[in-house]
Amino acid sequence: MVRAAAKNYKDVTVITSPEQYSEFVSELKNNKGNTSLKFRKKMSQLAFTETAYYDSVISNYFNNITNTTFPKKKIIQASLIEKLRYGENPHQNASIYSQNEELKLKTIHGKKLSFNNYSDIFAALNISKTFPENIGTVIIKHTNPCGASILKGKLDSYLSALSCDPLSAFGGIVSCNFRINKKLALELNKTFLEVIIGKGFEKDALKILKLKKNTRIIDASNFSLNEVFKFHSINDAILLQNEDKKIFSKKDFRIVSKRKPNNLQLENLIFAFNICRYVKSNAIVLASNRSTVGIGSGQPSRLDSCQIAIDKMNKFLNPTNEIVAASDAFFPFVDGVEKLVQSGISAIIQPEGSIRDREIIKFSNSTDTILVFSKTRHFRH
Repeated sequence: MVRAAAKNYKDVTVITSPEQYSEFVSELKNNKGNTSLKFRKKMSQLAFTETAYYDSVISNYFNNITNTTFPKKKIIQASLIEKLRYGENPHQNASIYSQNEELKLKTIHGKKLSFNNYSDIFAALNISKTFPENIGTVIIKHTNPCGASILKGKLDSYLSALSCDPLSAFGGIVSCNFRINKKLALELNKTFLEVIIGKGFEKDALKILKLKKNTRIIDASNFSLNEVFKFHSINDAILLQNEDKKIFSKKDFRIVSKRKPNNLQLENLIFAFNICRYVKSNAIVLASNRSTVGIGSGQPSRLDSCQIAIDKMNKFLNPTNEIVAASDAFFPFVDGVEKLVQSGISAIIQPEGSIRDREIIKFSNSTDTILVFSKTRHFRH
């Protein structure tokens, strides 16, 4: 009936929401009991949007129950959450939509969130939601992690993440995979942070954090990573893929060196590899004691990414514990592995698949370096 009324907008006014009542009454008053063609066109447009949305929900429901991941015609439905001041830059228009009609993120305090804030928040949550339950901190800058830690102590976890690159953390976003307490809040307030995310906040912690009136405080207690898709578009083309949220286990990796890692070494390697897949390619992550100590991101050359990660480590830290390294894809040549080993790395994890895998293994054995291969690659472009 709504569609039929909307198609006949020249003679019919269709109302689909109580929110339209006041405008409809004004229209009747201004037009002596009638409505203008302009108003009827507007109501028709809103009506078709409602019916199209309704049909898209049904279409996607049947796609789900029939396991049709990529149908011949893809219909995307989403509801407007809010219009943003602007996009990545002031000359760009932007809004945020949600397919679930809500984001399940509660803004407790601070300025309105921007397009870039949301991008960083989603990047942070993608990482922190892969951490063990109620453990772990990640600091994000321009969607890249600049520090992460899964130490069990809340304060220790944050301080370890911060120490990886305290300069980049300035003006960044912190996501804590746990309830934030007073002790941590006092430490958080020592650094300028755009957004602080937690799985709940103690009352005393909130009082402290609210002292900075512009800092956005986000409660992500109800946020979870579902089986959702990532979109990337240009002009009228859309790239669509499911999110890379695989939870790693030891069976996903293969030890290929003569020297074998102990449990702690393997844990650190898998932690570094997990962080690495959220760093823009080419990505190198150095880790020690369940925390990152150097991150090299977004370089066309994997060798350059190695150097950046090493330089970061030497600039901000002098790890006393053993250091491991992760690469988001295989090393095409021995030079990257050689550079890491020369900087003190004792164990490396990388995806398999290079025609020079045997050379990499041979070099690792010659330097008594632990080498672990992943069965899956994890680029992030």
